[in-house]
Amino acid sequence: MREAPTRAAVAPIGWIGRLSLRNAQRATHWLAGPMKLLMRRRANIVRRNLEMCFPELDDRGRTRLARDHFGNLAESVGEIAFAWRHPGRLDAETGEVVGLEYLARARADGRGVMLLTGHFTCLEVAARLLGERIRARAIYRPLGNPVLEELQVRGRSRYAEAMIPRKNLRAMVRHLRGGGVLWYAPDQDMGPARSEFAPFFGIPTATATGMLELARLGNAHVVPMMPRKHPASGRVDVILEAPLDPFPSADRVADLARFNAILERHVRAAPATYWWLHRRFKTRPDGQSDPYR
Repeated sequence: MREAPTRAAVAPIGWIGRLSLRNAQRATHWLAGPMKLLMRRRANIVRRNLEMCFPELDDRGRTRLARDHFGNLAESVGEIAFAWRHPGRLDAETGEVVGLEYLARARADGRGVMLLTGHFTCLEVAARLLGERIRARAIYRPLGNPVLEELQVRGRSRYAEAMIPRKNLRAMVRHLRGGGVLWYAPDQDMGPARSEFAPFFGIPTATATGMLELARLGNAHVVPMMPRKHPASGRVDVILEAPLDPFPSADRVADLARFNAILERHVRAAPATYWWLHRRFKTRPDGQSDPYR
């Protein structure tokens, strides 16, 4: 009985998912206002992140960017429904995968490949577009709600070879050492014990070192993989770039800065679609205060 409200809340996913991508986005865009009101604490985090990352914008510009961000967050609900439930193979109007030749180059020697990405609102559609073209596994965070967890795993199983819980390092390494492809989004503040500071938007940012360890333990090539949503059409492209070999190198901070620079370049290209709800700059160098307090 306790699961009934959740099942009722997610019931519309079925019919929304059968719409075209653009109509699925339109079906949930109206949620932007309620989300901003109900997520006031997160809205303040968005505001603070935009102040830190876009000091060149005035208040009006950042307010507009925050509004567009919540619009993309709302549309991501429709995008998730579309990615998990849309029948058949996605067509070119949905988007395309650019740069598959870089992945082929990385896999030529039989080694595994880690696809490094970031948290963008359109990531779920990007994952399906990619998953329809290559076999890949993804690192994910299991959900505490059993109804949502079942929905997530079943939906992603349509296009992911398998889902690996983020704490199962052994499974990740085994997959990479077996020549598999694994995509990973490490752009979160993991705290001082699992991070080193590297610049992101010109700010010393605690950047997860796990990406370096996973690449080393898995003996894997590393290929950047970033989604790009086009504001006018709503279509989503997946952009693969040249392998970062050698990665990791002898300079850990330089490696982390390299990833952050790639991520920042893609964020700046479509800033409203980045996941600004994260407290990305919570961990600070000694002597600096938490900017979200």
